[in-house]
Amino acid sequence: MKYGWRLLFIPLWVLCIAGAVVTAFLAFDWMNWQAFVVAALIGLLAGVPAGLWNTFKVRREDPDWNRSPSRSGIT
Repeated sequence: MKYGWRLLFIPLWVLCIAGAVVTAFLAFDWMNWQAFVVAALIGLLAGVPAGLWNTFKVRREDPDWNRSPSRSGIT
């Protein structure tokens, strides 16, 4: 599972941050398309590094994680 955690954590972080920012913008009565674009950019800029950090943290703290995968795919 080379990219499995990245495919889970990065979109999760991006969408959670963007959703929180959209909620804040709507609460402050900023209701136009620019609010959604700004929220998406904030989600991408903050969520991708957070998702990568979370991926590395899970791998680092998992005692059963194989740190040297074999090239044949057989472990």
